[in-house]
Amino acid sequence: MHKQTGLRKKYLGCAGQQTHYRQAGEGEALVMLHASPMSSAQMVPLIEPLSKHFNVIAPDTPGYGNSDPLSPDELSNHQGLEPYTNWLSRFLDELGDSELGGSKPVLYGTATGAQIAIESARCFPDRLSGVVLDNAAHFENDEREQILARYFPSLKPQEDAGHFSTVWEISQNLFQFFPWFEQDEAHRIGQEPAPLAAVHGTALCYLNAGEDYAQAYRRAFYNEDARRVQSLTTPVEVIRWQGSILKKYSDRFDKFDWPEHIRMRHCGPTMGERLEAIRDAVADLF
Repeated sequence: MHKQTGLRKKYLGCAGQQTHYRQAGEGEALVMLHASPMSSAQMVPLIEPLSKHFNVIAPDTPGYGNSDPLSPDELSNHQGLEPYTNWLSRFLDELGDSELGGSKPVLYGTATGAQIAIESARCFPDRLSGVVLDNAAHFENDEREQILARYFPSLKPQEDAGHFSTVWEISQNLFQFFPWFEQDEAHRIGQEPAPLAAVHGTALCYLNAGEDYAQAYRRAFYNEDARRVQSLTTPVEVIRWQGSILKKYSDRFDKFDWPEHIRMRHCGPTMGERLEAIRDAVADLF
């Protein structure tokens, strides 16, 4: 077991763009990518226990948290997640052997982070020891379009502060319904309202990301297709925890045939069971 070192906040600059990240632990490197529109702060409950075993590095995706956004030109030149995989490749370059310890990292991603991890494994598989996917899902094209038609309302600032009301409505309902705007029993994913602190924290993340909060988020939705995972050559562990808000869509992975290097790792609904599954999945990939 590696000695735990304290959680540290750092910045890296590359090509005029600043990336903020959190780091803790030592040893083999685990790079963790968060959901949208959150930041690496979301990962702290995972970073701290995992840092007892690994050198955990959790960046803020460009445009979220304290990281600079990608340039408009870079975003406009690509419709998919390529701008974010390019950023991640640059970030790994800047970390270098001094931060990565001279070994190939394992890449973990949840939700949007999982989709960036999938495409990164497609773009530069030789740079990774493996990939751990959490809250990854499969959508059919027609239902995806129906969801996206309403999932990302404008958060452009309004004189009547209506954008604040929109953010609060989204943040409250994200924890109880999927998609958040279908507020009926057929779409319920949680029985109890989320703690007020969690709703407030989520709302702040939306407001911090601003009008462009959907940049990575929307692109990730278009990438949620099990066949994209199926084609990876890198070793992959798919966390299938029962507490996921996307469980209905993650369970569709069972309808696909998987090669030996892509494994489903099932676990119970609690955060403790999820953490244990992630830890074991990462350890098995090194």
